[in-house]
Amino acid sequence: MEEFVTNSALLAGHLTQQCDKAIADQKHAAAELRQAAADVGQGVAAGRAELAHSARSAVREALSQEIPAAVEAIAESGDRLRQLADQLQREHLSAASRMRALAWKSLIAIALASAAIIGATAYTAWNNVQRAQRAQVDAQVLEALQQVSITSCDGTPCVKLADDQRRWSKNSDYLLVDGSGAAPAPKAK
Repeated sequence: MEEFVTNSALLAGHLTQQCDKAIADQKHAAAELRQAAADVGQGVAAGRAELAHSARSAVREALSQEIPAAVEAIAESGDRLRQLADQLQREHLSAASRMRALAWKSLIAIALASAAIIGATAYTAWNNVQRAQRAQVDAQVLEALQQVSITSCDGTPCVKLADDQRRWSKNSDYLLVDGSGAAPAPKAK
């Protein structure tokens, strides 16, 4: 029983460590997502600044050069912003998927550990019931032996029992035990 408790404690410790590790992994993934969002935010801010700069430059160039070149520069800046937004969306979806997978793995590990603990507890209880039943039979045999006197009558085992059984001739309180398995001889009257 102590070994079961020790093993259960070790299993619980291991499961706690696994859960703590999963939580740390989730926190790390969330931190990475926050960092990626911050990086994208900085990229968007830089993109805005670059877009504003490009727009000012484009207006100047449009005034000095042809308008199609300015339109092309603005389109390129917009494309870069779209790419950054798409990248942020993909990273967000990836992080959410990893967090869901970690949560499911944690739940499955906890469920399996619980099932193992319940099974081990049920087996231990069943084993204890079996022991109790064997102890009860042993107690019944000991109680019956307190009601009987067993001895040796001239080298033959004999038992002191009921009155209507064949008796030892030297002391009628004792009953002869027939070890051969033959039926007892009729009692002479």
